[in-house]
Amino acid sequence: MQGPRSPAAQRALGLYAEAPMGARVRTAVRWWTAPFAALELEVPLAGPVLDLGCGDGLFAAYLAVAGRARQVVGTDIDRDKVAVARQAARRLRPGEAELHFEAGDGRVPRLDGGWRSIVVADVLHLLGDDARRALLDDCVEALAPGGLLVIKEVDTRPRWKARLAAVQEVAATRLSRTTDGTGVDSAEPRALAAHLEGQGCTTMVKRLDHGYPHPHCLILATAPT
Repeated sequence: MQGPRSPAAQRALGLYAEAPMGARVRTAVRWWTAPFAALELEVPLAGPVLDLGCGDGLFAAYLAVAGRARQVVGTDIDRDKVAVARQAARRLRPGEAELHFEAGDGRVPRLDGGWRSIVVADVLHLLGDDARRALLDDCVEALAPGGLLVIKEVDTRPRWKARLAAVQEVAATRLSRTTDGTGVDSAEPRALAAHLEGQGCTTMVKRLDHGYPHPHCLILATAPT
């Protein structure tokens, strides 16, 4: 288990060096426990990219610095975290990356022509099944024709990893209140993929948890053209 080590990754993390202590702790934990490097490789290198539920904005910043032809927008319903993300973005040098953050209302922002890619990382398990499916449908509608939905979630297997992820999420949502939500309601990745296929998408599911204690998995869904 290790954080990304590329110059772009280190630069993105460095944007948070002057963030409040709580934000630095959150970003450090995220850095070391999420497979950011593998996830970044799945996102198209150019075009408008939406990071939905971006939190403090660390992964959105990484996407923007690693792919300067990306136009990255991060959105989250937690206005305090969006403020942290905006503070980090202000530390970018002119022309270094195209990165913006917006406070959201839980809906998927629309863009003329659609998003080239939408990233949803560790959000769906905080929602009930109906809300989860509705959000996926909203994402598909907001994509450009042939656009890519990149979902990083926690699987329900292996069980010991799933239990560890559930304990950590309960601590974040119910005890420390660092994450909005009430707990963990993970869905089978194949079930999520099947739902997206029902919306006309082509999907792929693979694991990203080698070397990690959490059951990270990836779902890629390409919107119909």
